[in-house]
Parts: sequence; C-alpha cells; structure tokens
Amino acid sequence: MQTLEAMPEDMRLLIVSKADNPSVAKDLNLSPFVKKPLLSNQYESLMDACIKADNIDAHFVKGMIQFFQSQNQVLGLHHIHIASKSGHLQGRYIFGVLLMAIGEADKGIKIINDLTEEKELNCHHGGGAANTVCSKCFYFFLLTDFYTMMMGFNNLLD
Repeated sequence: MQTLEAMPEDMRLLIVSKADNPSVAKDLNLSPFVKKPLLSNQYESLMDACIKADNIDAHFVKGMIQFFQSQNQVLGLHHIHIASKSGHLQGRYIFGVLLMAIGEADKGIKIINDLTEEKELNCHHGGGAANTVCSKCFYFFLLTDFYTMMMGFNNLLD
C-alpha cells in the first residue's frame, strides 16, 4: 500500500478531492494516520471531510491530537469516545485507559476487560491471563500492574 506522502502531488489532490463525497470519506482507510496521528496535520481538509462523514478512524486521530497535542482533553475524549462506541479497537483501548487516568477507573477497567473477552484478544482463556504473560498480552499485563500500583498509591493518600 502506498502512503499519501509517497504519492505524486496530482494523485494526492485527486484523493483529497474525492473525500468530499460522504460515502468515500466515511469508509476511507486512514490507518497510516491511526499509527501516526500527527501525519494528519498535513491533510486538514481530508480529515475535516472524514470527521463530517463520521469516519471512525478520523474521530480516533482527531481525538488523539486534541487530547495529547492540543491539550483539549474534553474535545479529545469526545472524539475518542465516538471511535470507541463505533468499535474502533485502538479507540476502545485508549478510551478505557484515559477513563482510568481521569478517575473513572471502574468504567475504564470494564472497557479494557471487555476487549480481552473478544475473540483473539485474550490468548489465555479461562482466566489464566492474570498469571501468564506472552507477547500478545504483555502490554495488558503491564497496564494492569501499573493500575494496581497506582491504586496502592491512592490508598496511601486517603
């Protein structure tokens, strides 16, 4: 798959012009921007058209930029929540983590736990994930350990 940066200018302009069509903008694959959200800053009109068409990748990317770069946590969380509700995998994970970070721990844990119950996301069926770590669940294990540690700090502050 060729990235937008590697395409000739005329081809990029053609793609961006087609994004004005709502059905194209809604289904446009924005995975390069999901992996590197800051790249989308170069394609503002494309991203605006995709947001307007309710493209879930665009909502995720916009949310990440608003939350982490623009320091607009309310708007960022709003867009990440839209992506999360629409089934965006990364959006659901980030939304769960951010909820835990802002004090909505129970909601955040539920979202992340629900993710691990889905097909192929929990490689240790039957509850073994808490005690067994592999490359597929290592980051979830670290997040769980981090959360447990932070809850311990919260208990010390009470």
